[in-house]
Amino acid sequence: PYTTLFRSVAKPSRCSINKSVLICTVILLLLGGCATTQPYGSFIQNPSPAFSQYSKVMADDVADQLGRLYPAATTQFNLRHNANDLFGQVLIDKLRSDGFAVLESTSPTNSFLAAIHSAEDIGNTNSTPSEENIQYPGLALGYIIDQSDDLYHVSILIEDQQLTRAFIAQSEQIQPAGLWVRKE
Repeated sequence: PYTTLFRSVAKPSRCSINKSVLICTVILLLLGGCATTQPYGSFIQNPSPAFSQYSKVMADDVADQLGRLYPAATTQFNLRHNANDLFGQVLIDKLRSDGFAVLESTSPTNSFLAAIHSAEDIGNTNSTPSEENIQYPGLALGYIIDQSDDLYHVSILIEDQQLTRAFIAQSEQIQPAGLWVRKE
């Protein structure tokens, strides 16, 4: 009776095995993209009309702090992410006007598309190095800005260091709510 049972079990076809491998690979790529993507940029939702003024004050303060820590004429910052928000653009402009070199990020913002492009590059031996693989001189720079009621939090990430400061908005003005905190 046992031999009859084993003979009736169908063997999986090669097609179904290939499909499961493909599905597992896609899921792992998606999960890997989620795990390696850092949340950089501005997380301010529905900014107030005064936020453009707030961005300038906060960006000026960040640039002043960076100027105290690094020599302007000999330091280059390489942005880790696209600075497509108001705070990021003001910060880049202020850093450049203070004498810093700033290399803006032009990498794809979608990690899934980046994974697909890098997988295509692996199969193509004649391809040129992608921007992610090119090493630029300078310090990697990223920022995170978010809001909790009238309190704004700015975190600047330079290589493996993190500088954080809170700002408070009152009467259409914004000012620091404490000192810079450094986390290494």
